[in-house]
Amino acid sequence: MSQLDCIIVGFNEIDFADFARAQQAFADTSGAYRELLTNSVLLGDRRMTYMDLLNVVRERETGRPSQLSAFEMPSLGVAYLASFLHRRGFDVGVVNFFNKGRDEFAAMLAEGPRAVAITTTYYVDDEPIRQIVRFVREHDETVPIIVGGPRIHNLCTGQQPIVQDVLLRAVGADIYINEPQGESTLAGVLATLRDGGDLSAVPNLIYRSTAGQPGMSRTARKPESNNLDENAVDWSYFDPSYYTPTTYMRTSRSCSFGCAFCNYPSMAGPLTLSELSTIERELTHLRENGVQNMIFVDDTFNVPLPRFKKILRMMIDRKLDLRWVSFFRCSNADDEAFDLMAEAGCLGVFLGIESGDQQILKNMTKFAKTDRYEYGIEQLTSRGMVTLASIVLGFPGETEKTVRNTLDFVNRTQPTFFNVQLYYHDVLAPIEKQRELYGIEGSGYSWKHYTMSWQEAADWKDDFVRNVTGSSLMPLYGLSIWAIPYLLSNGLTMDQITRFTRAATDLVVQGLDVDHVDPEPAIAHVSRALTGATTG
Repeated sequence: MSQLDCIIVGFNEIDFADFARAQQAFADTSGAYRELLTNSVLLGDRRMTYMDLLNVVRERETGRPSQLSAFEMPSLGVAYLASFLHRRGFDVGVVNFFNKGRDEFAAMLAEGPRAVAITTTYYVDDEPIRQIVRFVREHDETVPIIVGGPRIHNLCTGQQPIVQDVLLRAVGADIYINEPQGESTLAGVLATLRDGGDLSAVPNLIYRSTAGQPGMSRTARKPESNNLDENAVDWSYFDPSYYTPTTYMRTSRSCSFGCAFCNYPSMAGPLTLSELSTIERELTHLRENGVQNMIFVDDTFNVPLPRFKKILRMMIDRKLDLRWVSFFRCSNADDEAFDLMAEAGCLGVFLGIESGDQQILKNMTKFAKTDRYEYGIEQLTSRGMVTLASIVLGFPGETEKTVRNTLDFVNRTQPTFFNVQLYYHDVLAPIEKQRELYGIEGSGYSWKHYTMSWQEAADWKDDFVRNVTGSSLMPLYGLSIWAIPYLLSNGLTMDQITRFTRAATDLVVQGLDVDHVDPEPAIAHVSRALTGATTG
């Protein structure tokens, strides 16, 4: 067996109860813990995700262990990097989901790979990365550990080198890729390690200096712009068992909009689109090899609209018969698009509604109208597609009136699911330039402005969850709409998923006011919902 050039490591799902306890320590100074409360349930005195709750109920019903996790699905970041490196002649091993791949990971480490690369998609905290680093060091003390991706880019952007050094040393890896894309940089690092070259010649790096030298070493910045068509995932590198029956796909990079609270467009660059022929080739290969469900992760899948319709017509004409979910902008759709979506197999969409108040949407630079939101939800629902309306509370300008307008909007439009998030002030987002205009102080989940503080917004968020009628709460952690195809492939029906989230919403509300929820009646309540039994 030849020496692996690299092992690519996917997501590490840390114990949610431990995460909750860590956040609770800062409950008086940050809204992060309050955000967590409306994204989890309390069972006994233990905080858990909806997926954790579903596993508890299934185990109780069947007497058999249940370990459902949406992170079992193939990580698109891992698949993309592995494909990118394979094309360039590197021998790569894959650990898709760290929690369930530890034994295989340990076996690969025992063979002495040249490097380990850790992806950081989805992470908002460094502890999951540190856990992987510690695992690697337990099995191989010398293998170079490379970390890149969104978490590293966000840690480094706007920080002085001395601060970056402290943050990165705490993560514990050896080499960091500070570039929004970074795959070409990773290939350069691996070639250098294989050939015994000098890392100083590879751009976009921050890495441990040689012994006796202070600080971290840095190389020149060289922004990447990797061609989406040339680097589309080549799924033939993988056994179909890896990506069936449900997988992710991206057909574009970045976003053409400039919402005031979001730094993604500035990080990812201009909107870049894959060619229709590339999309068709990838979808056809996946379908022919057993994929039944697709998750499109494009931030604006239906932008531009003519291209979106071409993709849908292609899926229909090729009779791909896929079930899929995606992000969706109601302001960029028409009746033909809604019809095509239903015919092409759309299960549901994630709607970045953000607010049901027109002034707040204007403050957010959303370029959307509430009446178009309302019409879109109506049209999607009438064609049998489920909707998740995502709401942000506390954006600059938010008041009691605007919160109530948004609550009224959700209760009037009745999306299948909703999610309500506490505003997070990202200092890298466009809104940062309007600090003086809105009287913004602080950052992250610790902020206040002229019309609201994070504490007030958190109270309104709790009130919001208590008073939504008809729609059920779909949390951020471990479930969301992206897990629906996964759950369907594991035997649940859409009706069961909907009933489950309604019952779980009841537990979320109950857990807002107490420190302990009796497990037995809580589990029984959810179990009855899953089976469709009446409460009597």
